[in-house]
Amino acid sequence: MIDWLTRSWVFRFWEGVFRWVRQATDRLLSLGDTRGLAIKIFMGALAFGLVLHFQGTLSDYKEASNALREARNPEALREIPSFAPLVWQGMGVFFALAAFLTSLWIRESSSGEVERRGKLIVIALWIAAAAALCSWLPSDIVATQEAISGKALAGENPSIPAYLGKLFLITLLILSVPAAAMVYFRLSLMDRYVVHSFLSPFSLCLFSFMAIWVIADITDNGPAFGGMTAGGILQFYIVQVPFVILFVMPIAVLLSGLSSLSKLSKSNELISMIGAGRSVFRILIPLFVAGIYASLISLAFKYEWAPASVGYKEAVMEAAMRKIRAEDTGEEITEDLWAKRGWMHVNEVDRRTWFVGRIPFRLSDEMADVVIWKLTPEGYPETIWKAERARWLAEAKPPRWEMLNVKVYTYDEQHIPRIKSFDLLPIEDWSETPWKVLSSSQNPEYLGIPGLTMYLNANSDMDEINLAPFRTNWWYVFAEPLSCLALILVAAPFGIVYSRRASMAGVTGAIIIFAMMYLMRGTFLALGQRGTFNPVLAAWGTNLVVAAIGVFMLWFRARNREIPKLRDLFRRRKFIQVSN
Repeated sequence: MIDWLTRSWVFRFWEGVFRWVRQATDRLLSLGDTRGLAIKIFMGALAFGLVLHFQGTLSDYKEASNALREARNPEALREIPSFAPLVWQGMGVFFALAAFLTSLWIRESSSGEVERRGKLIVIALWIAAAAALCSWLPSDIVATQEAISGKALAGENPSIPAYLGKLFLITLLILSVPAAAMVYFRLSLMDRYVVHSFLSPFSLCLFSFMAIWVIADITDNGPAFGGMTAGGILQFYIVQVPFVILFVMPIAVLLSGLSSLSKLSKSNELISMIGAGRSVFRILIPLFVAGIYASLISLAFKYEWAPASVGYKEAVMEAAMRKIRAEDTGEEITEDLWAKRGWMHVNEVDRRTWFVGRIPFRLSDEMADVVIWKLTPEGYPETIWKAERARWLAEAKPPRWEMLNVKVYTYDEQHIPRIKSFDLLPIEDWSETPWKVLSSSQNPEYLGIPGLTMYLNANSDMDEINLAPFRTNWWYVFAEPLSCLALILVAAPFGIVYSRRASMAGVTGAIIIFAMMYLMRGTFLALGQRGTFNPVLAAWGTNLVVAAIGVFMLWFRARNREIPKLRDLFRRRKFIQVSN
């Protein structure tokens, strides 16, 4: 019976269908080709993410348009959000889908298909880069133009050079991915082998350290996650990605450089390359370029995203713990993110003093527990406002403040107050904005270049001691990413070894210099933020010292000489002193 079934045309038909489906799946997905499969997964994830982003933007546009139309105000119709970002995001979705379809044709290369495979990868990456630019760039430009024209949500005055620097860095980062792929496929076989020997341990180190960081963070913040949903936890760690990459990138670059060069040295491949006519410096050029590229990625993240993610983490953790305490005590649960508690601002021109009990993470959000008092020219109280909430309506014409659940104390000539209560009190004649009131409460470690530049421009009349933390962090934004290049200069001489014992000594020496770098960095930054050290030297001093050590040792390796040991240097110095 079984033999008859297997010989029947129905069985053979379905067997042929299944075989064809399996072959087509293997041909399209290239399950045996891990690199091709990784590109397909990346393109699919990009397309899925941009589709979700487009749907969210479309939903927000519909809600805003409907709300403004329901107002039946001719002036309100002019405030309908621009439709241009939605069109560009739709084009981004189209390009992302095209990139995904192109990636399906990437197959495991045979001897005659290497060039075709490389071209397909480059084409898919260029289309994906166009998709990312279309989805991000126009929306960001429109939002910044509105802020520059006076529609900033917190009343800030954006810095045009800082904003252009952000556009340049992120655009350069996006376009550098397909450009790097083009350069890689045009490299010589020897350079490509050096790059591959570096990228394999680098990807392993990067993702391993990121996983370790996430596991450690989950362990530390486990109690706070009890008050968060699974979606909230996922969003929390997605926002942390720029900071985590910036945090683990230097050690990943150092260990990858050590691993790749040690492997080339122990297998005598480095000696073979030198015998082929290449100098040590020429062999190391691909690694130096990799260090520069890692610094570019770190700089793009450090420019604004990574500092903001640190502040977001602190605010989310504080909100989660507050929610747990509220559930235990039966208090009202709020979802607001507070960056700090308690801040005072003095407006000497209008004689108003602000006390904000709870400062929002985003300055454009509502403040809580606000007390504002206005004094007479003689210094006596004239009016006091005590509000549960205060919000700034930047889109109103003219922009105004709204106080919620507010009590107003008005004092007469005998300094006796009259009290009035309001559920909602609009105020249009105040010159303060959230930025003017709360900008000085900002933590410089949570600000990128745009925020630091705006703060320094707005508070240039402050004393040097108060501005020192912001100036030091401004320079540190550019200095920290370049530690990747400095560590490559250290990894190169330590990684070129000729014995197992020397390999372990090189790893030990590199780890010692890495630990020394973090110790110096913390010391220099603390001195710079206190105003006792020049901000530029405080930010760049560590990189200059580490890079100088790397160049010094590399000079010996490039001449096929052993790196001098510390005891030998001290002995030589002592001998010179005795001789003199």
